[in-house]
Amino acid sequence: MEISPIFPMQPIPYFGEELEGEWIFEPKIDGWRLQIIKYKDERVEFWGRRLEKNPNWTKNLSYLIPYLKEIPLGTLLDSELYSTKGRRGIPSVMARTNLAKPIIYVFDVIFLKGVFMGNKPLRERKLFLKELLLTTPFYFLEYKPLEDWEIALRETLKMGFEGIVIKNLDSPYLISKSAPIATHHWRKIKG
Repeated sequence: MEISPIFPMQPIPYFGEELEGEWIFEPKIDGWRLQIIKYKDERVEFWGRRLEKNPNWTKNLSYLIPYLKEIPLGTLLDSELYSTKGRRGIPSVMARTNLAKPIIYVFDVIFLKGVFMGNKPLRERKLFLKELLLTTPFYFLEYKPLEDWEIALRETLKMGFEGIVIKNLDSPYLISKSAPIATHHWRKIKG
């Protein structure tokens, strides 16, 4: 499988049903979904999630490429573009006005060194992701074991996030080149 922009996997709403297996939670970042692609030829591209709209943001975000020099060739990372002024500062980040600084939360790895990682469980992908040398303004999105989603949601809202995304640690990463795949393995809960 050749590395190229994808339709990122999407969470579906959680309605309180019983969950089976081992789950984690991450803060739900109210930003813009961002794919970071470092090709085998050393090119770096930044893409949004809606491929039907050709969201190639590379030109706008090219100033971030030097911060990715430690990322291996043949890597595709799933992340969320955010800013020091929240979601409303993202246009400033894209236009380079310096009214807001970029913050990029990286939460999954789809390709690593040219190898598709989606068939590995999330628990393994998180370990590979933690080993990457991310440099500010790129950050590994921290996660915790899910014990009680209501407590997790309250704690996360107090920290200023819009909610949580809960994920099954055994989940694969499902990709498509024709449409986003919504999965019951990832669930979102907003405050």
